[in-house]
Amino acid sequence: MSGARRRFVISHVGRDRPWAEWIAARLADAGEPDSIEIRLVSWRWNAGTSLVTTLENTLLQAEGGVDRIVLVFSTAMIEAHEYAGDRRPDLSLLGRVVPVRVEPVGLPEPWSGVFGPTLFDVSPVEAANRLVTTVLGAGAATVASDRLARTVARDRSGPAIVTPRPRLPGHRPDIWNVPARTDVFVGRDEALVALRTAIVADGRVAVEGRFGMGGVGKTRLALEYAHRFGSDYDLIWWIPADRPVLVGDQFAALAVRLGLVGPETDTGTAATVARTYLRRHSGWLIVFDNAESAEALAPWLPGGDGHTIITSRTSGWGPVATPLEVELLSRAESIQLLRHRDPGLTVVEAGRLAAVLGDLPLAVVLAVGFLAETGTRAGDYLTELAQHVADVLDEQRAVNYPHALAGAIATATSWLATRDPTALAVARVCAFLAPRPIPVGLLGLADPVLTDTGDGRARPSPRVQSSAAQARAGSGPYRHPLAALEGISDGSALLQRSVGRLQRLGLVEVERVTRFGVGVGDPLNGSNGVVSLHRLVSAILRDQLGDDRRDDVRAHVDALVAAADPGDPTDPHRWSSWMLLLPHLYAAEPAHTDNGALRATAVSAARTLLARGDVRSARDLADQLHRRWLDRLGPDHEDTLRAARCLAQTLRTLGRFDAAQELDADVLRRRRETLGEDHSDSLAAATDLADDAYALGDVGMARALDEEILARRQRVLGESHPSAIESARRLARDLTALGEAKRAEELRSWVERAEADRRRPAG
Repeated sequence: MSGARRRFVISHVGRDRPWAEWIAARLADAGEPDSIEIRLVSWRWNAGTSLVTTLENTLLQAEGGVDRIVLVFSTAMIEAHEYAGDRRPDLSLLGRVVPVRVEPVGLPEPWSGVFGPTLFDVSPVEAANRLVTTVLGAGAATVASDRLARTVARDRSGPAIVTPRPRLPGHRPDIWNVPARTDVFVGRDEALVALRTAIVADGRVAVEGRFGMGGVGKTRLALEYAHRFGSDYDLIWWIPADRPVLVGDQFAALAVRLGLVGPETDTGTAATVARTYLRRHSGWLIVFDNAESAEALAPWLPGGDGHTIITSRTSGWGPVATPLEVELLSRAESIQLLRHRDPGLTVVEAGRLAAVLGDLPLAVVLAVGFLAETGTRAGDYLTELAQHVADVLDEQRAVNYPHALAGAIATATSWLATRDPTALAVARVCAFLAPRPIPVGLLGLADPVLTDTGDGRARPSPRVQSSAAQARAGSGPYRHPLAALEGISDGSALLQRSVGRLQRLGLVEVERVTRFGVGVGDPLNGSNGVVSLHRLVSAILRDQLGDDRRDDVRAHVDALVAAADPGDPTDPHRWSSWMLLLPHLYAAEPAHTDNGALRATAVSAARTLLARGDVRSARDLADQLHRRWLDRLGPDHEDTLRAARCLAQTLRTLGRFDAAQELDADVLRRRRETLGEDHSDSLAAATDLADDAYALGDVGMARALDEEILARRQRVLGESHPSAIESARRLARDLTALGEAKRAEELRSWVERAEADRRRPAG
């Protein structure tokens, strides 16, 4: 009847929510305001209710009746349909259902004989025309197509125009750095719909594991949301937030990607520009993954009309976001995940595995990866898994991870120890790096340092020999945990094979496409792939080793991180590489290392943070290094003095001139005592002290120091050496401040002539 409100239901599985929203928007486009009422109904297939029963209940519960039910068919719907089964509906229901295929799948019974459109592999306008023609008629389709065509035209006109309606699902925004999916997303339909509902309503959602539980799929849910609903956004930016000190760099990278600043812009400025952009625009999604606490992240949360997802192991996010707890998988979801990965499993076998694994997603993935890679039968795996879980319990150690997960990892590592020790060694190395993407090139930068016991077996390095001897007295020769990696730096083929094995076992995730934008020859480039370990997997792998073996793996990780040193901290072209290395450098805990090269890299890292304008982070790192090395290495050690100088530079930048002067004076005294007054390090320390004096208003002291430095550099290095010219420039500054304008001008004129002479070609 003309003017009557028409009511429609769009039924879908949770993973097809983007298509359901797109279909709803297209149908709404075809009618006058308030003439069409649409409900989205997610089929809870894992609750044991058939699709036909769900649809019948929907019709019964609808107030005012339902004109048509649009049923969204995809691979996910077919899998759910096969699991839950179905029965033949009566003809009245069949007559109201319009099956819509959004992926190339066949319609199962009882829907195979019902006509419906296909919406995949066509343009948005054509898809809308097919949908509306089938559901509402050709006249309505003309209206809807005209409106959608105008929307698409606006979308193409420039980045400032935001499409008011959902784009065709599958569209990815141009501004995008989201990690790739590494597997098909199975289950979690209700969680995905709940996340979508909460974020549309409130804008910010914190995805938490219930009771702080890890391995339940918080990150995977956020990742799936970004991929599924990417068409709803103009910008999606993924920020690893486990170390708040590095969050600013992620915002700075966003500003560069948006073209708002250049790569040489300091972190603080670039991050502010990015956050200002977000505050003034809509249509964006920011994901903070693995955030530690609301207090640490709150200063970074963007304002504006966009969406924010936070994933965290901790609770307490209520003041800044809507909390969303992620539960364990339902038994039906566990079974579906197991059988999806290993179709040879029966429902009964999958159910027994799911029960033993506690329906923990991470444990389920590991179990099915092991079955597929090794060809082990489900019954044999359950027996071995039970033994490894019992071993974990017998050790009577306090652990903060599920015993079933530890058993699943122990089962895999026990198999690797005899079948592929190289892959096991690679996994152990990754476990001591940061829970961030690890470029495969980084893993092959150095061989582990192995020493020979005389019987052909490796032994621990001298720093851990005593603990190893105590721990293994009477147990035979010590076996280095990374012995299988000897020769790993000769080529990447062995690494690639090992990484592939670990991926198939479910111990690591691998992304094959580089996202890093650094030089192809840089080991941090990621052109050979990047590896990621779940933090719980890393924790369990570390825990398996014992103190002596952990020390040897740490020693190798120290060497790898040092070998990846990107170079000059002040060169903006190297900052991208530094930002990739920093999380792994922090994980290596350089304040405690015995590796001199890693200590040098750590000081360079602090200098990089300073050069990028992240002064407080630079101060914190330099202070930690200086305090620890002062105690372990002594005040006169080269690395202690380098850390002290870097710390003083950060303090001076922060305006704490007295503290900087105290440190610089001590460094200068020690440099002169050990190196002499003419050494370049002594003169650099004197220059720092002069800068402190000038900043504190003691220009006379600054002048005296700069005059002495200039004289010594000209005598030792040559009158027109670049260091001497720089000293002359500083002295001219001092003279100007003291009112000696004539001499200051003479000195500046000399600097200009000296620089011109240096630029003049020889001969």
